[in-house]
Amino acid sequence: MLQRLLSRISPIVWLTLFLIGSIFYLWRLQQPQALVEVAAEALPLQCVSYAPYYKPGMNPTIKDSFVDPLQIEQDLQALSKVTRCVRTYSVGQGLDYVPKAAQKLGMKVILGVWIGWVDALNQSELQLAVQQANQYPDTVRGLVVGNEVLLRGEQTEPKMHEYLQWAKANTKAPVTYADVWEFWLKHPTLEQDVDFVTVHILPYWEDKPVAIEQAVAHTASVMGHLGTVFKKPILIGETGWPSQGRQRFWSKPSAINQARYMREFLQAAHVNHWQYNVIEAVDQPWKRELEGTVGGYWGVLDTDLQPKFNLQGPVAERADGFKPYLLALVLAVAAVAWGQYKRVPVNQMLLLAFTGGVVGLHAYLQVGYVQLAARNSAEYAMLGGLVLLGWTLVLMQLRQWLGLGIKPCIEQSLLRLLALAFLLTSAGLAINGRYLDFPLILVGLPLVMIAISIITTPLRASVQAPLPIVGIWLTTVMVVIAANMAIAVAMTEPGNVIAWWWCATCGLALFLLPARSVQLSQ
Repeated sequence: MLQRLLSRISPIVWLTLFLIGSIFYLWRLQQPQALVEVAAEALPLQCVSYAPYYKPGMNPTIKDSFVDPLQIEQDLQALSKVTRCVRTYSVGQGLDYVPKAAQKLGMKVILGVWIGWVDALNQSELQLAVQQANQYPDTVRGLVVGNEVLLRGEQTEPKMHEYLQWAKANTKAPVTYADVWEFWLKHPTLEQDVDFVTVHILPYWEDKPVAIEQAVAHTASVMGHLGTVFKKPILIGETGWPSQGRQRFWSKPSAINQARYMREFLQAAHVNHWQYNVIEAVDQPWKRELEGTVGGYWGVLDTDLQPKFNLQGPVAERADGFKPYLLALVLAVAAVAWGQYKRVPVNQMLLLAFTGGVVGLHAYLQVGYVQLAARNSAEYAMLGGLVLLGWTLVLMQLRQWLGLGIKPCIEQSLLRLLALAFLLTSAGLAINGRYLDFPLILVGLPLVMIAISIITTPLRASVQAPLPIVGIWLTTVMVVIAANMAIAVAMTEPGNVIAWWWCATCGLALFLLPARSVQLSQ
């Protein structure tokens, strides 16, 4: 009875509601939100992590990479507007030029020495760093011998003692070692060979990630505890929040949350007299290969060297302006023009217009998601293929609504491909999901369109052809497995709202895809 009632409602009505909801969703993301204002006395930023590898193709892991000195000067010129100090992680690949460039601008440098697996390379790096520290004593305010070396397990604690002792014997610059705060607690004897303790406090990356609401309080709690353990001064060597990427437990990357953390942290640092360095200066796209989407979006500046957020005034999650609505309008007009060419009735013209508008809005978001989440050509192919699959399914539904007939064999194959996409995505999230995103925006559009087709198609009185049981069961089994894996992912991260949304989406697919498959078989 309910299905018969719903089938009398035209797809135009459902498309209108979907379009309104999509417009409201985008509009809501662009609305500024009030955040804590940073006092003028807390500015500028004390120091920021600087790595010049933000341009296309730049990656410090590529052998023989070299950074142009002119780029370093231009980068520091841009950074001088937000800070008077930069922290580096190496003096290799041309970064030994940073102290000289900083001196020209009156900036300070916390000079990094990269310590890895190979002792000979470490010794060479250390000697060059000490040389730079001695050559620019008024610019280099500290020498960081090793960054998270013990965390990565690339050297032992005794070996780190040797490196630190050699550095202290050969330079007057203050010497330190940097690692996450838990590893400093595991190796407290390192304090005897440093002039100050450099700790990393990153609420997002904690073993138990912290929600944005408690993030700065967590940082303050860690600093309070460290103050009871170590006697020497403490520098927060890394802290910050990502603006894009996968939610972990309660920690959600977003533009607003990044701005919120920075503002609240700067206020707390001012009140508590913390010494700190923010990670990081500029977004680093290459880090996405190592850490997923989130790794590339910790910068206070984007890859165009423009500030990603203000420290005063309201902040919005997105700043798309009219671009998504313009794309939706263009596709709607194009669809209507096609309808006029084909001389379709007015009601079908409306179907074309609303479908074009919906696809335009979602295409804008989908393309943006693929650009953020895809880290290599294989992922571009997979995510791009999922986008194209969704658009093709939308066209299949539109054909039915326009009375052009359906192509059961083609659509059945597309439904199984979509079920396979759910299965592979949920499997990836369950097996190695730490650095994978939830592609909700890619599957939402086709699922809603399929739902509209199911709702608006009248029930058949009888089955006109044998049901392809094997195909229907294959679709069902794939989505059942995907749904179970999605539940497993969400249960391991109970505070991750996005994971639960993925569960709900898989549950919806578990109903819609087999139901549509049966419908096509009638």
